[in-house]
Amino acid sequence: MEKTIYQLNISNIWDPTNNKDFWEANIEVPDDCSLFELHQFIQQILDFDNDHLYKFFAGRNELNNKIEFSEKPGYPSDGGDYMVVLLKNIYPLKGLKLYYLFDFGDNWVFEIRRSRKKIKLLQNTKYPRIVSDNGIKLMQYYFYDDEDE
Repeated sequence: MEKTIYQLNISNIWDPTNNKDFWEANIEVPDDCSLFELHQFIQQILDFDNDHLYKFFAGRNELNNKIEFSEKPGYPSDGGDYMVVLLKNIYPLKGLKLYYLFDFGDNWVFEIRRSRKKIKLLQNTKYPRIVSDNGIKLMQYYFYDDEDE
């Protein structure tokens, strides 16, 4: 049986730069990708330090936490329940959107939308992979010089 590939659009839902140039990326992942693996790939794309708790949930918007995929948060190097929750067991979400919350203090919230477009598995291609990346890349930590204050 041929592996199914999902195209996901990941975008931050607020604009820290205040210039309306929201960051987003389109990625391709196999349907048997776990939420823990997706977390690690998002951290890699963003070049974040992977040093905080995270969680995945589904809802009509980022404030509507209708489905929790684990009662416990994920830890940076331990996926816990998220290691066994696979994308193919989540989709379709039937009117809901998937959200990824990283760092419960800074609340980095990302909306994850799956394309309905059928993606053909490319031989000799490593998945997950970035298809496109737009907008201003987010910075997890801003460091200020004394002169900036």
